Amino acid sequence: MPTAEVTMVEPKAAFMSCPMSVHYIVGHRSEGSLVQDFTALERIGVRHLQDTAETVDRAARVVVTGTERLHYDFLVLSPGIDYMEEAIPGFAEHRKKLPVGFRAFEQQAVKAALDAYEGGNIVLSVPPMPFRCPIAPYERAAMFAAWMNDNDKPGKVILLDQNPGIPIGKPVISAAFAELYPDRIEHVNGVEFQSVDAETKMIDTDQGNLTYGMAALVPPQQAAGLIRRAELGALWAKVDFPTFQSAFDEDVYVIGDSVGSKLPKSGHLAFESGIRVARHIADRVRDGQAEAALDLPSAICFAAFNASEAMEVNVTAQWDDFLSEIKRQPLVDKKRSANALTTAEVWSTSVWAQLLG
Repeated sequence: MPTAEVTMVEPKAAFMSCPMSVHYIVGHRSEGSLVQDFTALERIGVRHLQDTAETVDRAARVVVTGTERLHYDFLVLSPGIDYMEEAIPGFAEHRKKLPVGFRAFEQQAVKAALDAYEGGNIVLSVPPMPFRCPIAPYERAAMFAAWMNDNDKPGKVILLDQNPGIPIGKPVISAAFAELYPDRIEHVNGVEFQSVDAETKMIDTDQGNLTYGMAALVPPQQAAGLIRRAELGALWAKVDFPTFQSAFDEDVYVIGDSVGSKLPKSGHLAFESGIRVARHIADRVRDGQAEAALDLPSAICFAAFNASEAMEVNVTAQWDDFLSEIKRQPLVDKKRSANALTTAEVWSTSVWAQLLG
């Protein structure tokens, strides 16, 4: 039987989940409950190179890191997203005082900022679509408002939304804002940023100026820079479905939030994509070729509104080989519930166990 050696290039010493992390930020769970090391992977023979993949030489079939040149037969890239900081004038100059928290371990800075908050409005933002987890910014607004209520803090949450409307789950999210936080959340759609200054705590937009006590803005997003350096796409990686092979190189696969498609950017979709790609590569190693099913990975997301209620979104999809397009079928909760929050806990525990043992 053919065998394969697997090397995982990952600069972090451990994994931290972005799903469920808002519960850590507002103090409902520990950081340790979201963090897990890679011992289980190393136990089954996966080598963890704690380094950063800087470039990919596709002609030579080499990944260049800070310390090594790794030759590959098959390459799977899941580098995530980069923030387009220049889209919010002033953001780059003040990034240390404007924590984002949409990448692993950045949640620590958001929690520190919230813990240090003394009063005034909390300003959050929603970047233009597409971005990582489309309901996450709305969950953050609700959970921050709940935190302000629970701790009797003055002020309100101002959610500056760069979209014309809530992209998915609007009836449930709008109802939660109106019913649970009528005096705590101010949701402003269609905002364009003109400048931000963390020294004066001032934000200028096309709809007016405001000051804040704390701000956690989310800039527009694009695929991580490694994708562009490897010439696998401009804004997002271009892949062929249903295999997730690069449109430019059949021996390179791209999964996760770097992929440009109609599929939502969710942790669950990245998880399922990884399983399918691993099977596809294993078949190619064993048989020299592989088939891929036309049903695509599902995108499951949850949004909590407080410590007792949440909603679930599950977008399933099929690849239409005749039309060469993705056909989506969104399944969205019609109301918030305690059951959705319980389901989120069960789901997250299951996924983490499957990922890392």
